[in-house]
Amino acid sequence: MPSEETRTSRLAEAMRKISDRDRYLIFAAIPILLLFAVAPDTFLLSWAGFGQLGRGGLFFVLFFLGFDLLSFPKDKKFTLSRMKKIEVVIMIAVGSIYFVEVGLGQVLTDAIYSLGRSLGASGNVSNSFLMATDYAAYTIYLTLLSAILIGISRIRMVIVSIIFALGMLFFYLLDAFFPYGSIGPLQFWANFIVAAVAGLADILHLPIYGLSNNLTIVGLRTPEPFHLVVYWPSVGVQSTLIFSLVMIVIAAKLEAPTVRKIVYAVVGVAGTICLNILRIFTISVYGYLYATTGQQLDAFHNSIGEIVFPIWIFIFLMIIIWIEDRLNPIPKGAVGKTRNVDTPRKIEQPRL
Repeated sequence: MPSEETRTSRLAEAMRKISDRDRYLIFAAIPILLLFAVAPDTFLLSWAGFGQLGRGGLFFVLFFLGFDLLSFPKDKKFTLSRMKKIEVVIMIAVGSIYFVEVGLGQVLTDAIYSLGRSLGASGNVSNSFLMATDYAAYTIYLTLLSAILIGISRIRMVIVSIIFALGMLFFYLLDAFFPYGSIGPLQFWANFIVAAVAGLADILHLPIYGLSNNLTIVGLRTPEPFHLVVYWPSVGVQSTLIFSLVMIVIAAKLEAPTVRKIVYAVVGVAGTICLNILRIFTISVYGYLYATTGQQLDAFHNSIGEIVFPIWIFIFLMIIIWIEDRLNPIPKGAVGKTRNVDTPRKIEQPRL
């Protein structure tokens, strides 16, 4: 059995091997992981609804932060003075306390619900206001942590994750104060998705019908059809817009000619829209073939969720990298260079 001193020495050696880039991601993840530890059930969905919380989207923020941090070489160090180290510790402590408290669902959570109702948030969708405060708190945490670790001028290097968090914050606020179909442009897109799903069903001769925001599914296993009233959050309009914006930002960060950036952005946005329509169509087909109750249909809707969007983005990025590598092959000997994102070689990274 190794002694306590030996185990401590091994732990210290392992900590020294962690790069500053990885520490950055770990520091960013600590409040979310603590929230997950105290309230894992609230992470089952990536969007709140039907009386449930949907904190799964916070993991998407970390996913995009990890992507952003790929532009930082692992051997580069961040300059941290004694004061900055203290600031990092304070930030982590404050962020952790907040998210643990809100995860426990006691005094702080009640205060947030009360604040939302006093500001006019709909009582029926008060979860949306709570989710908005989650994303507001985490956006502030991530922005301040980034400012301390890499400097305010370099926050643009992790802008994708911050934009995603801000997008979720914005749409949760809209859902809290303008629930259901009260926002015309967003509801228009929901109606467009319903019409597109009905159009695909008509081509394939399936008994799935859509008109305005009403979707009817004549299931094989139910005595009565499913009659669904569709509002924009339920068909992923917010996710489509947020992930489309992420696609545009990722395309803008590419080291490629402007024309190719525009092409990548257009294809990425179009693919995201089509993917969401296909997602809703798949849910409708499941309702037609297999679902026996509305609860089963909702469970399937939640199971495929919005994880398809990050998968799509990952696949799309791999395709872009493949294309760029063939259009602009790296010369022999140009080790460590890349053209796929704003590379850190353009920015001098100070040493610790």
